[in-house]
Amino acid sequence: MLLKNDKVIEILERTLNHVDSRLIDHGKRVAYLMFKALHSQNKFSDKQLRDICILAMLHDVGAYKTEEIDKMIIFETINVWEHSVYGYLFLKYFSPLKDLAPVIYYHHANCAEIKSLSDEHQLLAQLVSLCDRADVFVQHKGKSTDFKKHMEKHRDVKYRSDVIKMFSDSGIDIDHDFEHIDNDAEFNRIFRKIPLTDDEAAGYIRMVIFSIDFRSSQTVIHTAGATCISGFLAGLLGMEEAEINRIKTGAMLHDIGKIGIPIHILESTEKLNDSDMKIMKTHVPITEKILEGNVDNDIKHIAVRHHEKLDGSGYPRRLKANDIALDERIVAIADIFMALCQRRTYKEAFPKEKVIGILNEMSDRLDSQIISLVIEHFDELLEAMDKETQPVVQNYNAIKDEYKQIMESITK
Repeated sequence: MLLKNDKVIEILERTLNHVDSRLIDHGKRVAYLMFKALHSQNKFSDKQLRDICILAMLHDVGAYKTEEIDKMIIFETINVWEHSVYGYLFLKYFSPLKDLAPVIYYHHANCAEIKSLSDEHQLLAQLVSLCDRADVFVQHKGKSTDFKKHMEKHRDVKYRSDVIKMFSDSGIDIDHDFEHIDNDAEFNRIFRKIPLTDDEAAGYIRMVIFSIDFRSSQTVIHTAGATCISGFLAGLLGMEEAEINRIKTGAMLHDIGKIGIPIHILESTEKLNDSDMKIMKTHVPITEKILEGNVDNDIKHIAVRHHEKLDGSGYPRRLKANDIALDERIVAIADIFMALCQRRTYKEAFPKEKVIGILNEMSDRLDSQIISLVIEHFDELLEAMDKETQPVVQNYNAIKDEYKQIMESITK
């Protein structure tokens, strides 16, 4: 993974803000309150505090549909279990925060409902709940004096007394604290500057990609397959490992902008009309906006040029052959190969003969050398693609099954 670790959180924020800015803006404020409440306790290392802040930022990630987010920003929460369970499962299966995921499951639970958690998880679940309601209270123009009354009203029912005391003793001032969130040097050091390991950085980027699939079950399978095929083709072309990794990084990020495309377009059961296709094409500039300044330019170009064609008929910039590098051509062809070989809501996967015919027809607009390699190694590519995407499919099926089981147990 060739990303600057200190830019990963920025990519995460920018991406999820394209679902609905309320999701992350609210989460970031909750993270800030969590930081203020816990920092003075001296019970957590800087790395633990960073992870808790990231968890807090993502605590409502299960409310990925706008209509669910609408429910999250009212003060008296309703139907809290659905988004809590989705968020828990998402973090459990698709993030580096697996060990903290139970906190999100119970972040709207009452005191009596969290007894099965470890002491640390109980504390964090309660504190997320309290900080979450504090921010929503402020957004509804409430004052700190009234929120103190809210805490007292729900003492030892909704919020444990020790958590209320921690929140109160930390000096949090919800009337004014959010004015300082971007300028609080210690918070931003913890939140953005504590180094991520390479595995953590890769894990958060994969989580960003999977968050797209949290909205459209086709997209992340496509991304995983296109990344695998890009690396395979780069290897066939004799590229060195560092170059292959760079290409795979660009391929992994190439559809990240689809996070900003309406779900009815992503999951359309028919071929898109001109109006919807125009919207779909905006995923490229959204991708560029997310990546700008957060990745090297060559990786950004790989990601944002996957719809360009050698004859200038592509988009968004109608580049021609001289402007499209070999690594960019590889990902463009991998993207098309996946689109042809993958089942969509409006079509079945095309048979091998049809895929080869289409690729031959497009050879002059893509790259004839790479197309020849695809055709020559067709079966190997399919096998590699299936192997790469199988764990993703298994995890999503596991999420569906576990979600159903949990919700059935809750509603009994």
